[in-house]
Amino acid sequence: WLAIGPDHGSFLREKRARLKANSLPFYRTTPGSLPGQIELRDRVVAHLLAQHADVFTMAEGRLVDRVEGTAHELDIPGVEPLAVISQFLEEDFILLQQVDGQDLITAASNAYSSSGRIVSSVGRSIPWAHKFVPTLNDQLGPRIDRVLGNIKADAPVERFNWLLTPIASRLFPEDPHAANTAAVSDINAALTNDPSRAGEILWIRVERQTLLRLPESGALAFSIYTYSDPLSSIAGDSESLAAMHRLIGSYSEDRMNYAAMAPLRGPVLKWLESRIN
Repeated sequence: WLAIGPDHGSFLREKRARLKANSLPFYRTTPGSLPGQIELRDRVVAHLLAQHADVFTMAEGRLVDRVEGTAHELDIPGVEPLAVISQFLEEDFILLQQVDGQDLITAASNAYSSSGRIVSSVGRSIPWAHKFVPTLNDQLGPRIDRVLGNIKADAPVERFNWLLTPIASRLFPEDPHAANTAAVSDINAALTNDPSRAGEILWIRVERQTLLRLPESGALAFSIYTYSDPLSSIAGDSESLAAMHRLIGSYSEDRMNYAAMAPLRGPVLKWLESRIN
Protein backbone atom coordinates (compact mmCIF):
# COMPACT_ATOMS: atom_id res chain seq x y z
CA TRP A 1 0.00 0.00 0.00
CA LEU A 2 2.66 2.52 1.06
CA ALA A 3 6.04 2.96 -0.63
CA ILE A 4 9.57 3.76 0.55
CA GLY A 5 11.75 5.30 -2.15
CA PRO A 6 15.56 5.23 -2.49
CA ASP A 7 15.65 8.97 -1.67
CA HIS A 8 13.39 8.52 1.37
CA GLY A 9 15.32 10.70 3.81
CA SER A 10 16.19 13.59 1.52
CA PHE A 11 12.70 13.62 0.02
CA LEU A 12 10.98 13.80 3.42
CA ARG A 13 13.22 16.67 4.51
CA GLU A 14 12.27 18.58 1.38
CA LYS A 15 8.58 17.73 1.83
CA ARG A 16 8.54 18.86 5.46
CA ALA A 17 10.30 22.10 4.55
CA ARG A 18 7.64 22.80 1.92
CA LEU A 19 4.75 22.15 4.32
CA LYS A 20 6.35 24.21 7.09
CA ALA A 21 7.23 27.21 4.92
CA ASN A 22 3.77 27.70 3.44
CA SER A 23 1.16 25.06 4.11
CA LEU A 24 -1.78 26.96 2.59
CA PRO A 25 -1.38 25.71 -1.01
CA PHE A 26 -0.60 22.17 0.16
CA TYR A 27 -2.78 21.40 3.19
CA ARG A 28 -6.43 21.96 4.09
CA THR A 29 -9.09 20.09 6.09
CA THR A 30 -12.68 20.39 7.28
CA PRO A 31 -13.70 19.74 10.92
CA GLY A 32 -15.83 16.75 9.92
CA SER A 33 -12.78 14.94 8.54
CA LEU A 34 -11.19 14.37 11.97
CA PRO A 35 -12.56 10.82 12.60
CA GLY A 36 -11.30 9.77 9.16
CA GLN A 37 -7.91 11.36 9.84
CA ILE A 38 -7.55 9.46 13.11
CA GLU A 39 -8.48 6.17 11.45
CA LEU A 40 -6.10 6.84 8.56
CA ARG A 41 -3.23 7.62 10.93
CA ASP A 42 -3.79 4.39 12.85
CA ARG A 43 -4.04 2.35 9.63
CA VAL A 44 -0.88 3.96 8.21
CA VAL A 45 1.19 3.31 11.34
CA ALA A 46 0.03 -0.31 11.56
CA HIS A 47 0.95 -0.86 7.91
CA LEU A 48 4.40 0.70 8.26
CA LEU A 49 5.22 -1.42 11.30
CA ALA A 50 3.98 -4.62 9.63
CA GLN A 51 5.20 -4.13 6.05
CA HIS A 52 8.21 -1.82 6.45
CA ALA A 53 9.69 -3.04 9.74
CA ASP A 54 13.18 -2.58 8.27
CA VAL A 55 12.52 1.17 8.19
CA PHE A 56 9.95 1.89 10.93
CA THR A 57 9.67 0.77 14.55
CA MET A 58 8.07 2.04 17.76
CA ALA A 59 10.16 3.28 20.69
CA GLU A 60 8.82 4.98 23.81
CA GLY A 61 5.49 5.66 22.11
CA ARG A 62 7.04 7.34 19.08
CA LEU A 63 7.37 6.11 15.49
CA VAL A 64 11.06 5.80 14.66
CA ASP A 65 12.32 6.11 11.09
CA ARG A 66 15.58 4.15 11.00
CA VAL A 67 16.59 5.42 7.56
CA GLU A 68 16.19 9.08 8.37
CA GLY A 69 17.09 8.81 12.04
CA THR A 70 13.97 10.64 13.24
CA ALA A 71 11.26 9.91 15.82
CA HIS A 72 7.69 11.14 15.49
CA GLU A 73 5.00 11.73 18.09
CA LEU A 74 1.71 10.34 16.81
CA ASP A 75 -0.73 12.26 19.01
CA ILE A 76 0.24 15.93 19.27
CA PRO A 77 -2.18 18.40 20.88
CA GLY A 78 -3.34 20.93 18.31
CA VAL A 79 -1.87 19.03 15.34
CA GLU A 80 -4.23 17.10 13.09
CA PRO A 81 -3.48 13.41 12.41
CA LEU A 82 -3.19 14.08 8.65
CA ALA A 83 -0.51 16.69 9.35
CA VAL A 84 1.28 14.23 11.64
CA ILE A 85 1.54 11.45 9.05
CA SER A 86 2.60 13.96 6.39
CA GLN A 87 5.85 14.35 8.33
CA PHE A 88 7.00 10.75 7.78
CA LEU A 89 5.07 9.52 4.74
CA GLU A 90 6.21 9.98 1.17
CA GLU A 91 2.59 9.60 0.06
CA ASP A 92 0.19 12.51 -0.04
CA PHE A 93 -3.32 11.75 1.19
CA ILE A 94 -6.78 13.06 0.40
CA LEU A 95 -9.94 12.06 2.28
CA LEU A 96 -13.35 11.80 0.64
CA GLN A 97 -16.57 11.46 2.60
CA GLN A 98 -20.31 11.33 2.03
CA VAL A 99 -21.80 14.67 3.08
CA ASP A 100 -25.53 15.16 2.51
CA GLY A 101 -25.52 12.34 -0.04
CA GLN A 102 -22.60 13.71 -2.04
CA ASP A 103 -18.95 12.62 -2.17
CA LEU A 104 -16.87 15.58 -1.02
CA ILE A 105 -13.14 16.08 -0.54
CA THR A 106 -12.88 16.80 3.19
CA ALA A 107 -9.11 16.85 3.78
CA ALA A 108 -5.96 17.03 1.66
CA SER A 109 -2.21 17.05 2.19
CA ASN A 110 -0.70 17.42 -1.29
CA ALA A 111 2.94 18.48 -1.25
CA TYR A 112 3.64 16.81 -4.63
CA SER A 113 1.36 19.38 -6.23
CA SER A 114 1.21 17.97 -9.77
CA SER A 115 -2.29 19.46 -9.85
CA GLY A 116 -2.66 22.80 -8.16
CA ARG A 117 -6.37 22.15 -7.67
CA ILE A 118 -6.45 19.36 -5.08
CA VAL A 119 -6.14 21.39 -1.88
CA SER A 120 -8.44 24.11 -3.22
CA SER A 121 -11.03 21.34 -3.75
CA VAL A 122 -11.44 20.64 -0.03
CA GLY A 123 -15.12 21.05 0.83
CA ARG A 124 -16.10 20.53 -2.81
CA SER A 125 -17.05 17.62 -5.05
CA ILE A 126 -14.98 15.38 -7.33
CA PRO A 127 -16.47 16.93 -10.51
CA TRP A 128 -15.40 20.37 -9.27
CA ALA A 129 -11.85 19.11 -8.73
CA HIS A 130 -11.82 17.68 -12.27
CA LYS A 131 -13.44 20.71 -13.90
CA PHE A 132 -10.43 21.70 -16.01
CA VAL A 133 -9.39 18.18 -17.06
CA PRO A 134 -10.52 17.97 -20.70
CA THR A 135 -13.65 15.78 -21.22
CA LEU A 136 -13.10 13.91 -17.93
CA ASN A 137 -16.39 14.77 -16.24
CA ASP A 138 -18.42 14.31 -19.43
CA GLN A 139 -16.86 11.00 -20.46
CA LEU A 140 -15.90 9.40 -17.16
CA GLY A 141 -17.86 11.22 -14.43
CA PRO A 142 -20.51 8.49 -13.90
CA ARG A 143 -17.86 5.76 -14.01
CA ILE A 144 -15.76 7.57 -11.40
CA ASP A 145 -18.83 7.83 -9.15
CA ARG A 146 -19.49 4.09 -9.50
CA VAL A 147 -15.87 3.19 -8.74
CA LEU A 148 -15.82 5.37 -5.64
CA GLY A 149 -19.12 3.96 -4.43
CA ASN A 150 -18.00 0.35 -4.87
CA ILE A 151 -14.67 0.49 -3.02
CA LYS A 152 -14.82 -1.80 -0.01
CA ALA A 153 -12.80 -1.93 3.19
CA ASP A 154 -9.60 -4.01 2.86
CA ALA A 155 -9.95 -4.11 -0.95
CA PRO A 156 -7.86 -1.15 -2.16
CA VAL A 157 -7.91 0.03 -5.77
CA GLU A 158 -4.78 1.17 -7.62
CA ARG A 159 -4.39 3.35 -10.72
CA PHE A 160 -1.67 5.41 -12.42
CA ASN A 161 -1.39 8.79 -14.17
CA TRP A 162 1.64 9.93 -16.13
CA LEU A 163 3.10 12.80 -18.10
CA LEU A 164 6.38 13.94 -19.63
CA THR A 165 8.02 17.05 -18.21
CA PRO A 166 11.42 18.78 -18.13
CA ILE A 167 11.00 19.14 -14.33
CA ALA A 168 12.90 16.34 -12.60
CA SER A 169 11.87 17.00 -9.00
CA ARG A 170 9.21 14.80 -7.42
CA LEU A 171 7.90 17.95 -5.72
CA PHE A 172 6.47 20.21 -8.41
CA PRO A 173 6.58 24.02 -8.02
CA GLU A 174 3.74 25.73 -6.17
CA ASP A 175 1.99 26.76 -9.41
CA PRO A 176 2.50 23.45 -11.25
CA HIS A 177 0.74 24.16 -14.54
CA ALA A 178 2.45 27.52 -15.07
CA ALA A 179 5.84 26.12 -14.05
CA ASN A 180 5.52 23.09 -16.30
CA THR A 181 4.38 25.20 -19.26
CA ALA A 182 7.35 27.54 -18.75
CA ALA A 183 9.78 24.63 -18.46
CA VAL A 184 8.49 23.10 -21.70
CA SER A 185 8.78 26.48 -23.43
CA ASP A 186 12.40 26.78 -22.27
CA ILE A 187 13.47 23.49 -23.87
CA ASN A 188 11.10 23.46 -26.85
CA ALA A 189 13.50 24.97 -29.40
CA ALA A 190 16.40 22.72 -28.41
CA LEU A 191 14.21 19.63 -28.54
CA THR A 192 12.64 20.57 -31.87
CA ASN A 193 16.08 21.12 -33.39
CA ASP A 194 17.46 17.87 -31.96
CA PRO A 195 14.83 15.28 -30.93
CA SER A 196 17.62 12.86 -29.99
CA ARG A 197 18.03 14.88 -26.78
CA ALA A 198 14.54 13.98 -25.53
CA GLY A 199 15.85 11.09 -23.44
CA GLU A 200 18.21 13.33 -21.48
CA ILE A 201 15.96 16.41 -21.21
CA LEU A 202 12.57 14.91 -20.35
CA TRP A 203 11.35 13.00 -17.31
CA ILE A 204 8.55 10.48 -16.97
CA ARG A 205 6.44 11.62 -14.03
CA VAL A 206 4.12 8.88 -12.77
CA GLU A 207 1.51 9.18 -10.04
CA ARG A 208 0.58 5.94 -8.30
CA GLN A 209 -2.82 6.43 -6.74
CA THR A 210 -4.60 4.11 -4.32
CA LEU A 211 -8.13 4.21 -2.93
CA LEU A 212 -8.91 2.51 0.37
CA ARG A 213 -12.18 2.52 2.32
CA LEU A 214 -11.74 3.15 6.05
CA PRO A 215 -14.35 0.90 7.69
CA GLU A 216 -15.01 2.79 10.93
CA SER A 217 -15.44 6.32 9.57
CA GLY A 218 -16.56 5.27 6.08
CA ALA A 219 -14.12 7.78 4.62
CA LEU A 220 -12.25 7.01 1.41
CA ALA A 221 -8.47 7.46 1.68
CA PHE A 222 -6.89 8.49 -1.63
CA SER A 223 -3.10 8.30 -1.75
CA ILE A 224 -0.65 9.79 -4.24
CA TYR A 225 2.93 8.60 -4.64
CA THR A 226 5.04 10.21 -7.36
CA TYR A 227 7.91 8.65 -9.31
CA SER A 228 10.24 10.66 -11.54
CA ASP A 229 12.61 8.91 -13.95
CA PRO A 230 14.44 10.12 -17.06
CA LEU A 231 12.80 9.28 -20.37
CA SER A 232 16.06 7.54 -21.28
CA SER A 233 15.28 4.91 -18.63
CA ILE A 234 12.92 3.17 -21.08
CA ALA A 235 15.29 3.40 -24.08
CA GLY A 236 15.89 -0.36 -24.06
CA ASP A 237 12.32 -1.41 -23.24
CA SER A 238 10.58 -2.06 -26.56
CA GLU A 239 7.18 -2.67 -24.95
CA SER A 240 7.23 0.63 -23.05
CA LEU A 241 8.50 2.52 -26.10
CA ALA A 242 5.68 1.16 -28.25
CA ALA A 243 3.05 1.86 -25.59
CA MET A 244 4.19 5.46 -25.10
CA HIS A 245 4.32 6.01 -28.86
CA ARG A 246 0.76 4.73 -29.19
CA LEU A 247 -0.55 6.91 -26.36
CA ILE A 248 1.19 10.14 -27.32
CA GLY A 249 0.15 9.67 -30.92
CA SER A 250 -3.50 9.16 -29.94
CA TYR A 251 -4.03 11.78 -27.22
CA SER A 252 -6.22 14.73 -28.20
CA GLU A 253 -4.73 18.20 -28.51
CA ASP A 254 -6.77 19.30 -25.47
CA ARG A 255 -5.30 16.52 -23.35
CA MET A 256 -1.77 17.28 -24.51
CA ASN A 257 -2.24 20.99 -23.81
CA TYR A 258 -3.63 20.27 -20.33
CA ALA A 259 -0.40 18.44 -19.45
CA ALA A 260 1.75 21.02 -21.32
CA MET A 261 2.90 18.20 -23.60
CA ALA A 262 1.57 19.50 -26.93
CA PRO A 263 4.91 21.06 -28.01
CA LEU A 264 6.66 17.82 -27.08
CA ARG A 265 4.56 15.49 -29.22
CA GLY A 266 6.57 15.73 -32.44
CA PRO A 267 10.09 15.50 -30.96
CA VAL A 268 9.11 12.73 -28.54
CA LEU A 269 7.47 10.66 -31.27
CA LYS A 270 10.67 10.98 -33.33
CA TRP A 271 12.79 9.94 -30.34
CA LEU A 272 10.56 6.95 -29.66
CA GLU A 273 10.59 5.89 -33.31
CA SER A 274 14.38 6.07 -33.41
CA ARG A 275 14.52 3.65 -30.46
CA ILE A 276 11.78 1.34 -31.72
CA ASN A 277 13.38 1.03 -35.15
